[in-house]
Amino acid sequence: MNFNLNKRVNLIFMIFFILSLLFPATVFNKLMFVIIMAFTIINYKIYKLNTFSPFIVFCIFLYGFIFSFFNIVDKGLALQFFLSILVLFLIYPIFKYKIDIDGIVKISGLIMAIYTGISFLILVVFMDLPLSGPYYVFFNDYSSGSNGLREFAEEGTLSFHIGTAPFLYLPFCLFVISYIDKKKISSLLSLIVIFITIFISASRGLILSCIIATIFIIFFKSNLRSKILFLSLSIPLIIISISYLLTTTTIFDSREESNSIKIGHYESFIDHINFFNFFLGEGLASYYYSKGSQSMKAHTEITPLDMLRYFGFIITPILYLVIILPTKRIASYLGSNSLYVILCLIYVVNSFTNPTMFNSYGLLLILWYWYKILNTSNVSSEQIVYV
Repeated sequence: MNFNLNKRVNLIFMIFFILSLLFPATVFNKLMFVIIMAFTIINYKIYKLNTFSPFIVFCIFLYGFIFSFFNIVDKGLALQFFLSILVLFLIYPIFKYKIDIDGIVKISGLIMAIYTGISFLILVVFMDLPLSGPYYVFFNDYSSGSNGLREFAEEGTLSFHIGTAPFLYLPFCLFVISYIDKKKISSLLSLIVIFITIFISASRGLILSCIIATIFIIFFKSNLRSKILFLSLSIPLIIISISYLLTTTTIFDSREESNSIKIGHYESFIDHINFFNFFLGEGLASYYYSKGSQSMKAHTEITPLDMLRYFGFIITPILYLVIILPTKRIASYLGSNSLYVILCLIYVVNSFTNPTMFNSYGLLLILWYWYKILNTSNVSSEQIVYV
């Protein structure tokens, strides 16, 4: 009976991930979330609770949400932020129902890539078809899709992606690990498909994160001799690549439009700080004037700055610590788990200049990370807290 129940909940989790990643603007993924939590509550019994991090994050965002009523904020966005962190409570049914989170992430990533490819064909390759117009509206409204050119080089770079494309970082990493461990052609083909999807997104942070993650994964999976050889080859290549990007593109140019806007966000943030908001923040989705966009902004591409504005300089570091360190047991972050810590940190650093963290898909990655760190097969029973 439990086995059949676990299979059903696994399927619902799969549907939840796919709907959240392909059609984040719909209500269907919310419905799947409610069903999962209903299963968990109905079948509740005293069981092992591996972390209190979801409750701590919830309290922090509840503080920001309540505090937002006393300031000028984007109320709809504040509610969206507050509700998005509820996904972190799925860590409990993930353990309770033995969810195959790695498998779900891989399949979801492949479906994202296939959906992006089909959309690319309809909207770019066969753009003259009568279907293209209505499909573009659907793609834009329900998948938060984007299609255009980014001015990183003189000729411009094609950019095509769905709104949740940064999540592809995680299935990309898992397929790299899978291919190195098992050398299966299917893993290599899946890896290529996902990387092509990442590449046409033209997201600098995402592409760079995947490259850096691959270097770390290969390094961790190699023996000492291979590590020395790998470092000897990779360091010169990295230096050459960075030199090429600096001399032939505008990726790191402060005058490039995206970089200029972000610099303006930083400068305006510093100008906006006062004694009161330094310590207490101003609540979720609070407005401030940004010279970067020359307008009032409630949310920017620079996630840490937004969190500091929302929660202040005391609570924000606590928020990040609770996310990165879901348990106080140091052994959980060592050994083979240290690779997962690094992969998570790479994503967190990428979110510093991209709004990829505190949303429905970014927190799915955090769920995966918590599962890997808290997995009792890798962690001593001393870590477990009974409730």
